[in-house]
Amino acid sequence: MKKNFTPGNSVSQNLKFFLTFFEGRILVFFMSSILLLSCTKDEIEDLNLETTPPVEANKETHLYKGVFASQHSGNRGTIEIHLTRDEKNSEEILEGNALLTLHTGETYKANLTSNKSTNKMAEDFKVFFYSQDMEFSFYLDENDVPIVADVVINDQSGSVVVAEHTADSPVTPVTGVYRCTNCENQTSTLDGIPLNNNDRVFNMLLTTKDGQTGLTIQAVLGSLINAQLVVEEACTTDGRYTFCTLKGGANATTEPVQWSGIHRYTTDATEADACSTLWGNLTFNSPNNGVIEAEFISDNTCSNNTYYVSAAGDDNNSGLTPNDAWKTIQKVNSITVKPGDAVLFEGGKTFNGSLKFDSNDANGGSNAVTVSSYGTGRATISSGTAHGIDIYNTAGFKINNLIVSGTPGEKNSGIQFYTDLDGDVKFDFAEVKNVEVHGFSDFGIVFGSWKYQSVNNSGFKNVVVENARVYDIMNVGIGSYGNFSASKTGYAHSNIVVRKCEVFNITGNPAITEKHTGNGIMLSDVQNSVIEYSTAYNSGQLNANSNGGPVGIWYWDADNVTIQYNEVYGMKSGTKKDGGGFDLDGGVTNGTMQYNYSHNNYGAGYLIGQFGGARPMRNIKVRYNVSENDAATNGGSIYLFNGASPASMKDIFVYNNTLYIEEKASNTATAAIKLLKWQTMSENINFHNNILVAENGADLVQVPSGYHANFFGNLYHTSGTFNISYKGISYGSLASFRTTQNEIYNGNEAGIEADPLLQAPGEGGTIGFGNSLTNLSAYKLQTNSPAIDAGISFSEESVENDFYGNNLSTNSIPEVGAHGNLSTGAVASN
Repeated sequence: MKKNFTPGNSVSQNLKFFLTFFEGRILVFFMSSILLLSCTKDEIEDLNLETTPPVEANKETHLYKGVFASQHSGNRGTIEIHLTRDEKNSEEILEGNALLTLHTGETYKANLTSNKSTNKMAEDFKVFFYSQDMEFSFYLDENDVPIVADVVINDQSGSVVVAEHTADSPVTPVTGVYRCTNCENQTSTLDGIPLNNNDRVFNMLLTTKDGQTGLTIQAVLGSLINAQLVVEEACTTDGRYTFCTLKGGANATTEPVQWSGIHRYTTDATEADACSTLWGNLTFNSPNNGVIEAEFISDNTCSNNTYYVSAAGDDNNSGLTPNDAWKTIQKVNSITVKPGDAVLFEGGKTFNGSLKFDSNDANGGSNAVTVSSYGTGRATISSGTAHGIDIYNTAGFKINNLIVSGTPGEKNSGIQFYTDLDGDVKFDFAEVKNVEVHGFSDFGIVFGSWKYQSVNNSGFKNVVVENARVYDIMNVGIGSYGNFSASKTGYAHSNIVVRKCEVFNITGNPAITEKHTGNGIMLSDVQNSVIEYSTAYNSGQLNANSNGGPVGIWYWDADNVTIQYNEVYGMKSGTKKDGGGFDLDGGVTNGTMQYNYSHNNYGAGYLIGQFGGARPMRNIKVRYNVSENDAATNGGSIYLFNGASPASMKDIFVYNNTLYIEEKASNTATAAIKLLKWQTMSENINFHNNILVAENGADLVQVPSGYHANFFGNLYHTSGTFNISYKGISYGSLASFRTTQNEIYNGNEAGIEADPLLQAPGEGGTIGFGNSLTNLSAYKLQTNSPAIDAGISFSEESVENDFYGNNLSTNSIPEVGAHGNLSTGAVASN
């Protein structure tokens, strides 16, 4: 079959996408051909390299652009191949040359040496390029798709993929790096390649310029799957740049592959700063390794715009320099910001209005839009009764060094990320750091997902809220929520971190009675999340809900979540319901509360509660925490309730906590550990190695009749009347309590009835935001404490440190309480 050099083949109509592996590197190809692995240099040398002399003829030139990747070194680069042929004889190649540019800037050149093949291949012709550093062969297949094979660059074999570049089908070669974003704890391999977060190589060929061509992409991931993806593309031109969004369309694939990306390039390729940027995300649902997520970014990037807003500016200016700044938030709202852009407000000045971004803005993942201040001090966004910063159906933002101020309106929030999309769309990346937010009726900072009469899982992922000072809010300081349903699977949000935040005077809303208000940090409909090193205090006083109240820091309807290194105090409730310190509530699975300090709250120090209609609650750990004088109006230091079926709540482990409680006249039914009488709970509820100190008439333990819990290795102390109420019967000593088969472990007596000899129980006071909880010396053990070397080892105690940061790996016999790794004779300063 004769192979003709036909210009303008339809590569912009049908593209192929290849993902394969070379020596620990992932190569991705967008191309109009199949991928051929290279031959060796020895095979090249067997070819006839005689140069064909040029002849006089009408000339026709062809330009092929492509990408290169070595098989061993991880080098990557772009290549241009120029061919000139006889217009009358398509098989007559007159001259040719090639230029390869590596991502490091090195260049290699080669010239056409022969257009005759000595191995009698099926092709009518095959041309060869050669230089001291580079050689390869070139031909067209039966579909006129250009094939580059037998590639050797600087004595290393590799692969090259090209497409013909024409005015109608311009080709943009792209190289870059690809990184798995959820492989940190993986121990398995994929096609023999370790799954980790190392950078890997990708190459792409893009052959569209105006966004009018529908793309069909054939995806090949190693030897695992062959999947066809339908891709929708939308392009807009904004000044110098064209900005194209590529994403999977409806019924994109029957295989578990998803790809989305952004291509941005200059509209005038003759510009000196002509550029092209590609970035995006790749998700592969591996049948053996679960979901593998990755992000990629090209080596070459376009410079981004920084927009300045000044009180002395003018909205008719360009906005691109401080001296040519805009004046108003309304001007910012009128433009489209692209990934990598920045919007900077003049520090120390106030700008009125609600700052709004929507689905046309950002959405570039970690190539984020920055919203911040410039100059001296922080700028203030003053939005009145509207949202302060309102981000709708998009993400990819870094918000920092701002004050966001409002006036309580109808459910207005300070910084709001919100989506109402159906399905399971996860908007990627949000950072909110070093901000001050105050004066709003609903949330200070919130990530929300909700659509009327829908059970969707769309939401936000890879979120960090850090060093935020949130106060004078009515409902919730920092929160997340989604469309709640006990029957749904999955979660709206994932990977949310709240760190080093100070939240206070979240008052509650007296006008709202149908739900509790006044919560400090409350995250729900989230998977894989942590709240740490934060302080919530003096909140909830105006809660008007008669059935429940706020909590300082808590999760509900969540999976794989941790609350650690936080302090909560002064939580109240206008109805004296709840107002507690910490909580893992309805539908939490795989939840942990550790290394926290709760004190002087209306409600429980640590609440574990399952409400009716929630998803099942499983695998809860409460360990190495301290509670001082909580439960002033309700509950106990540690408080459990179940409002659902008995089987809905199980596998609860409460161990190595130090609990100090004094009964108040406002709550004469309190205890250090209390289970509320509601729906029964009895499935694997465990309390061990805790210190319980109950004074002024408070009970040590309250477990209602019909309930069951296991107590082993705890220390019980009161200077008053000893009382453990278990299954409706009171026990006046540890010895009598053992008749219930509690505090009997492996046939031996366990537990201690003695003064734990704490340093200063009841005098812990407030540590305060920004200070280390290890300063809480009141609950360290004295030298001769009976709690030292007195605990029981349990299999679920896979914790590295105690409350004070002492390493527990060398502790063969655990202490009782939150202060650990002391041996007999240790001093209290440990």
